[in-house]
Amino acid sequence: MAWPLAVSAALLVGLAAFSMDILSSVRGFVVGESIYSKAQNAAVGHLLQYIDTRDPAQFKAYSDAIAIPQGDRTARLELEKAMPDMAVVYQAFLQGENHPDDYNGMVSLFRNFRHFYLMAPVISFWAEADSLVKALDAEAQLLQKETIAGAYDAMSSQLARARIKAINLPMHELESNFSAGLGEASRKIQHLLLLGIVLMGALLIAVGSIISRSILSKIKRVHHALSISEERLHLAIQSTGDGLWDWDIEANSMHCSSRLMALLEQVDDGALYSSRHFFQYIHPHDQEGVRGAIKNHLHDNASFDLEFRILSLSGNLRWVRLRARSTLNSLGNATRMTGAIVDVTERKKADRELTRSNRALKMLSRCSEAVIRAESERELLSQICRLAVDIGGYRMAWVGYAQFDLRRTITIESYAGIDNDAAFLSKLKISWSEDDPFGCGPAGRAVRSGLPIVIEDMSHDQRIAPWLLETQLHGYLSGIYLPLHDKDGILGVLTLYSEEIMVVSTDEINLLKELARDLAFGIKSIRAQQHQHQIQSAVLKIAAGVSASTGQDFFEQVARNMAEALGASAGFVARLMPGKPVVARVLAGVSDGVVTENFDYMIHDAQVEEVLAADKFLVSNEVAMDFSQSPFLTGLGTQAAIGWRLDNSAGHAIGLLFILFRAPLEKLDFITSTLQIFAARVASELEREETDARMRDQASLLDKAQDAIIVRGMDHRILFWNKSAERLYGWTQAEVLGVPMEDFISDSTLIFEDAKNKIMDSGEWSGEITKRCKSGDTLTVESRWTLVRDDDGQPHSIFAIDTDITQRKASELEIQQLAFYDQLTLLPNRLLLISRLEHALATHIRGQSSGALLFIDLDNFKSINDTLGHDKGDLLLQQAASRITTCVRTSDTVARLGGDEFVVMLLGLDADPGAAVSQAKAIGEKILSMLSKPYHIAGIERHGTASIGITQFSDQQDTVGDLLKQADLAMYQGKASGRNAMRFFDVEMQAVVTNRAAMENDLRRALPRQEFVLYFQPQMDEDSLVTGAEGLLRWDHPERGLVQPAEFISLAEETGLILPLGQWVLETACAQLAIWGKQPATARLTLAVNVSIRQFRHANFVDMLIGALDSSGANPRRLKLEITESLMVDNMDATIAKMTALKNCGVCFSLDDFGTGYSSLYYLKRLPLDQLKIDQSFVKDIITNPNDAAIARTIVALAQSLGFAVIAEGVETEAQRDFLARNGCHAYQGYLFSKPLLVADFDQFFQAHHLQTDHQKTLENL
Repeated sequence: MAWPLAVSAALLVGLAAFSMDILSSVRGFVVGESIYSKAQNAAVGHLLQYIDTRDPAQFKAYSDAIAIPQGDRTARLELEKAMPDMAVVYQAFLQGENHPDDYNGMVSLFRNFRHFYLMAPVISFWAEADSLVKALDAEAQLLQKETIAGAYDAMSSQLARARIKAINLPMHELESNFSAGLGEASRKIQHLLLLGIVLMGALLIAVGSIISRSILSKIKRVHHALSISEERLHLAIQSTGDGLWDWDIEANSMHCSSRLMALLEQVDDGALYSSRHFFQYIHPHDQEGVRGAIKNHLHDNASFDLEFRILSLSGNLRWVRLRARSTLNSLGNATRMTGAIVDVTERKKADRELTRSNRALKMLSRCSEAVIRAESERELLSQICRLAVDIGGYRMAWVGYAQFDLRRTITIESYAGIDNDAAFLSKLKISWSEDDPFGCGPAGRAVRSGLPIVIEDMSHDQRIAPWLLETQLHGYLSGIYLPLHDKDGILGVLTLYSEEIMVVSTDEINLLKELARDLAFGIKSIRAQQHQHQIQSAVLKIAAGVSASTGQDFFEQVARNMAEALGASAGFVARLMPGKPVVARVLAGVSDGVVTENFDYMIHDAQVEEVLAADKFLVSNEVAMDFSQSPFLTGLGTQAAIGWRLDNSAGHAIGLLFILFRAPLEKLDFITSTLQIFAARVASELEREETDARMRDQASLLDKAQDAIIVRGMDHRILFWNKSAERLYGWTQAEVLGVPMEDFISDSTLIFEDAKNKIMDSGEWSGEITKRCKSGDTLTVESRWTLVRDDDGQPHSIFAIDTDITQRKASELEIQQLAFYDQLTLLPNRLLLISRLEHALATHIRGQSSGALLFIDLDNFKSINDTLGHDKGDLLLQQAASRITTCVRTSDTVARLGGDEFVVMLLGLDADPGAAVSQAKAIGEKILSMLSKPYHIAGIERHGTASIGITQFSDQQDTVGDLLKQADLAMYQGKASGRNAMRFFDVEMQAVVTNRAAMENDLRRALPRQEFVLYFQPQMDEDSLVTGAEGLLRWDHPERGLVQPAEFISLAEETGLILPLGQWVLETACAQLAIWGKQPATARLTLAVNVSIRQFRHANFVDMLIGALDSSGANPRRLKLEITESLMVDNMDATIAKMTALKNCGVCFSLDDFGTGYSSLYYLKRLPLDQLKIDQSFVKDIITNPNDAAIARTIVALAQSLGFAVIAEGVETEAQRDFLARNGCHAYQGYLFSKPLLVADFDQFFQAHHLQTDHQKTLENL
């Protein structure tokens, strides 16, 4: 019984031992298979993306996917170092090229690559490349054992077969090594019975079956997860709404997403397209710009973000925004460009609508000013057209007047645009007649209907068919036609052309309609004024004619005055010859201002016969058609004519008047009434006995004038007062006859006295006078006086015409209020302040007195405005304006420049500078006191202060701009001193400003001129070894010499120059780190670089730094960025995110000047820091000042508790270093060791110090 028991025991022991070995192997297989199943899909994708994009995140993902142990830094570094060579080979295979040099390079790579098995996911893609496999075969033999060992440890035998096949290793060698791995377990049971072997075989079969099912299940789960992941990715891409594209530049093949294909209205068939195919969808006008932007991007790898237009397959125009980035190969050339296209059509449409509405609003405002200020109709039309082009942004604008000729033509009166627009208008035939083919267009329809017409796209609109070709040739794509109507009827049309297709909003069209109404009102107002002036001129001409001498001079003056008063081209006075009933002799004639010779005229001509048959005849237009046989009329280019028969008191014809016009007639009532006066005067001259009767008729006509007509004697008592004067002033003629004119003058006594003197000197006067009405109201009238002389040439009376301009003056005052006063505070604005200041400098300051400017800025107004809201902020500004006004005299000026800035101009200060300073200071202190009192705003009490800058002026040559700058500068000095302060400007302050401006100009040129130099101050450890350096910037100014950073860094921050300057520093530092990294002795050195707040917060800071590291080849773990506590004040989360991104790339961080600024343990524990730096201000007195010593010890203890390294700067004595060492600080920087050095001097310092340290260690070892 003992022997069977022993055999059974031995069998069980052997079986257990063998089972343990088998289970160990199986566990290795299962673990390896699981790792590889999960990794093989993800790893290859990450690796290929890293090769294409060089994105460090993809490399890390690849490393994790192929399960490189976290602690195996050597494997990671070697794999990272190998990636550029792998990229070269990979690109060669993708392009189908056969470069033996690439394969030899790969062989060399594998020879030096210890962890060869990590390459398995990549090599499997190259398994079919026979030439590479053959080249690798020899190297694979050398690495066989390590490869098999790695595969055996991590993967199943089936996976090992796939890997060995990929690198062409003999399968029998793997099997022999696999058998050797199991040999020890086999020998343990060789003496066992056949029964144990059979049981063992059964066990292996069962276990194998279980493992197989498990592996298959895991593979299915992996594929299922991958499918879900791909689906999620597809949904994410679709949800963005972006069209994605990938352009292989070298192959010139482009893949487009389904969203992009839909945007182009093209079927998504999955095919690849060339760049030419894509460019055919870009709008022809934008193609050159897009090509240029792509070329620039590919040339310097700049950011690419561009908006342009595309035309889809059906011709629909869309605006898109294209953003892209490029992939560079190892030579720095772009090989791939990938990006996204977003449809921004609606945004562009909204932007254009808003822009056009704003422009239309501005046009409307400027149009109102033009309507008021324009002195002529032509000037008004020209200004409106120019405003539409310059402010409205339209390509061309023109105004046409509707004519009442037979064809109802529209004539172009004014336009604004470019030179070739005139050629377009010269060919333009337009009518507003419904029956005319050229009247069916939008301009004619707008005139007829009185409604605006908008054509958003002219290229397809049949309404402009007669003009379509010309509009296309001149680039007009859309048009707006605005009718010019008023209550009296049709005027014309204002037309606006644009060189782009427009979608006009309701707001914009309403503003344009209002503009058209204002323009129509302006045209009518100017015509009314011209008509009034014409009436006044005619009346004055009548008055002059009445007082003219007799004889030939009288008739010539009548002919001239008659033509000028009526705007005629020619005027003639003729007498019917006694005894010759068929002959009329021209007594006087004027044509175009030139007196013609007298001549006889045959009465049997048609026009003379018509005059004699009736008392007058009138042809308002196309007179040549009615009298085509008259060479006299056609030779003068006459369009209209009026003839008037002159009768004696018995009604017998005694003479003729003829007035000829070159333009069609309007205002016929005015012309006939005026001509009737002339006719009466001429007839009275022809028949002296009827003079008194004719003059009474003339006086009755004066009553029909709209303006007040007043005649007074030389004693200025009223002799005549017409009906319009009664309506205007309220008194009847009976009430005012004989009353002195002075009784009706309100507050214009001085003007009236001056006018009386001038009328006697020149015979005429015109001006504005304020007069009193019977109701007690006052009126502002425009008065024109003419001195009337008797037959002896002596002054007889004064003939005056008064026009009521009260409403016009009120409108002008309102416009002035809008133009020169701040609408919120009702204070003068910048324009009025400058005007008054210029006037003061030019007139008031003449050595007898002086003045001062106070520039006032409310402290912390922005905070109050943002906290309480802009409406409450407006109330505060109004209260502040009121308080400032109470502190000054009425003769001084308080103005608001904008925002929370006010300026006070003090005049009449003492001529003595010292006394003037005291006066200005007293007023400034009063203002400060008033503005520091609490503000009560909507039931809320708020406190505020102000800063004031003061500058004086007297008779010096300072300009307005100089004075404002001086006061502004002094104000900022007061604000810098702690706010609620007042400062006077002095010359030294100006010198500072001048020097600062000069330094800014030099600073802008310094970087292109390579005037900046990076110095290196060594950093030491407790063993006096050089561990690294801090890079310190110096400016080698060509005139000032070496400039320290304290003198120019703050200026660089303010001007934004810190961004290119900081980039240069980082790129230079990375280049130096790369140089040190090539030498074993200096490869361990670190380099600290200070980063400014503005530079760190810039959007592309992280990308810029990573690019500098990649391009230089520097080790990121040797770069240390020194940041300050001030960086944590705003948006700490964004700061931490950037630091974390750089930290993941290996960059280290040191907190500079710790304890001097915004110290907080809260942010300190959140920041991914590596080091704290003790500021030199604590180190300086660390031996003598207990507080500094305590702070230093606290910083060291804090750093140790948080796991940070610590370094002290500014170490200058042995005592300081010893104190720091005793308290746990073992890294130093300062003049005790070395001053900042140029790179060559630093290298010498390092070599000398390195040799000295080695020598000391040698002596110590002895």
